[in-house]
Amino acid sequence: MLNIAILTADPANYSNKRMISAGKCLGHNVYTLLTHEQVIPSHDHIYLSELDRTPDAVIPRIGVSLSDFGQKLINIFENANIPTTVSSYGFINSRDKFLAGQLLSRCGLAIPKTTLFTNIDKLNDAIESIGGYPFIFKAVKGTQGDTVFLINDINTAKKIISEYINERRPFLIQEFISDSEGSDIRCFVIEKEVVAAMKRTAKFGDFRSNIHAGGLGSMTEITHEERKMAIDAANFLNLPIAGVDILRSNNGPKLLEVNSSSGLEEIERVTSINIAYKIIKLVEKMVYKNE
Repeated sequence: MLNIAILTADPANYSNKRMISAGKCLGHNVYTLLTHEQVIPSHDHIYLSELDRTPDAVIPRIGVSLSDFGQKLINIFENANIPTTVSSYGFINSRDKFLAGQLLSRCGLAIPKTTLFTNIDKLNDAIESIGGYPFIFKAVKGTQGDTVFLINDINTAKKIISEYINERRPFLIQEFISDSEGSDIRCFVIEKEVVAAMKRTAKFGDFRSNIHAGGLGSMTEITHEERKMAIDAANFLNLPIAGVDILRSNNGPKLLEVNSSSGLEEIERVTSINIAYKIIKLVEKMVYKNE
């Protein structure tokens, strides 16, 4: 029997409950560690000695607001040679949309034109660099479609962007791929294999296909090129488990983003694939390989 810890702020989340259930069916003890209740001392062994039980493996499912803290937690387990389904390197790089885009673009993957900036006086230069209107404005770190806007004209751009730029946080703008308006492809990758895929379509009047923004999933067949792109993206970011979002365009697939803690509910519902079971089987493999 393995003791498998899920790092999370929401134990009642569907994905967490599914993995706990899958672990139980396989004879393991899967439990949650609340990310926000952890206290990290400077010496890794002190932290581990204060846990009720030292896990054999860790599944990080950490919210955006705790990204930096979460990376340090993951690093503690790595230093103790405890397998994690997300490396600290892969976790932090996938959380930063601009950094992830740079890394994946250098690896030869096609991504939408993207520009990072923090000064509204440079707005016109930024817009010109991605080809003009319309474009997407989004936070560098965010999930589930939060802080994502479609900008069609200069007045809307100044109104929305000035509100956020005043906070002196960097934001990015990205070319709008009109061919795929309102939809994308979510590929769920586990250990260099796309184990499930679905099409996500935005609700009426919205352009965001994120499930938490009201989007709905449906069955789809992915192409060889899309499958390879999803696997390569997860591999380049060192993510054994990843949700990879791809836009379909007339010029071929474009990689939108890579998520290190993708939700299971909609994609399991749509595909009827037991992804939670596959995750626990991967954890088994990681632990036994590590022994």
